[in-house]
Amino acid sequence: MRERRSGDGGVSPNLRRALADIRWTPPRLSALIRAMPKVETHLHLDGSLSPRTIKDLALLSGDKTLARKSLAEIERLAVVKSPRASLDRVLSSFQLFYPLLRGPWAVEEAARRVAQRAQGQNVLHFELRFAPALLAADDFPQEDVLKAALRGLRRGAAEFGVSSAVIVCLIRDENLVSDEQNSEMLDLALAYRRRGVVGLDLAGNERARPLSRFKSHYARARKAGLGTTAHAGEAPPGDDLDLALDWGLHRIGHGVMAGKRPGLLERIRERGVTIETNPTSNLRTGAVQSLTEHPAKFWRRAGIPLAISTDDPGLFGIELGGEYEALAGHCRFGAEDLLAVSLQGVDSLFLPERRKRPLRRRWEALARKALASLAD
Repeated sequence: MRERRSGDGGVSPNLRRALADIRWTPPRLSALIRAMPKVETHLHLDGSLSPRTIKDLALLSGDKTLARKSLAEIERLAVVKSPRASLDRVLSSFQLFYPLLRGPWAVEEAARRVAQRAQGQNVLHFELRFAPALLAADDFPQEDVLKAALRGLRRGAAEFGVSSAVIVCLIRDENLVSDEQNSEMLDLALAYRRRGVVGLDLAGNERARPLSRFKSHYARARKAGLGTTAHAGEAPPGDDLDLALDWGLHRIGHGVMAGKRPGLLERIRERGVTIETNPTSNLRTGAVQSLTEHPAKFWRRAGIPLAISTDDPGLFGIELGGEYEALAGHCRFGAEDLLAVSLQGVDSLFLPERRKRPLRRRWEALARKALASLAD
């Protein structure tokens, strides 16, 4: 499932001509970001819960402590609005969400609302990732978790017109997920690979357990035709980045440390591996000190394909359009850069080519429409 190489990383000649006809100003660039079609590849279900969704799920589950709180109070508890000292400090915030998602209606509704949110950002397709083991309970086994999420995504597609698929996340931290549970999640991913699951991920702090511990899992996933990605290079030392390339993973999640390892960027570029890029998340977890320093601008210049995502829009209180705004305002991405990386996101999706082709055509038509609305 190697993604199509994006050539020079640009857009079609027709779009380039349309871009040249527009006198670009900051307001017009913002208007383009709002109107342009997008996809999202790095999106966590449990990190997508807005304060409103958290309150609704608390009312449903009988969590009186959260249900009694105002939306503003929940926001103060649940949303990470400023940089934290470490990735672990951010990951600990997820413990607030997990008890609310341990039931079929809650998981189904949370997934449906991700599709609703995606529609508001002109998202054509998204890949939603989660670890069924983290949401499972004695009366809610992993397979039922996955089925509930898939039901929610089907409802979301019917209601909001946004297609989607699931990436199953293995978890590094054995205090959260055992080896046996990780193996069960892989079995589920393989069993549902033609029923909504398209990929395998490894999530969590790289210091907990290295990617090397999951070699057999990834070998099975690749043999079965699943797309492969992993959180790698999100925080120092970033050792897993080399192994991700050695194993031929299709995408890399975050990859912020890639520029600090000699020769690694060139290997990424040569292999056409897409970096799932999440600027605000990287700032809030302390992976970068400022958005101006985010390596996305260097990756773009180096010809590395990017797929722009929010990571955890509920946890960080952000939207996908805001991530494009960050690239425009802090990393000097122009209109063509923004459209090009959006298209690279389409190219990187874990979909068969027969499903990508119509999605690319739709993306092109909507991009032309967006540019026509901004023409002088």
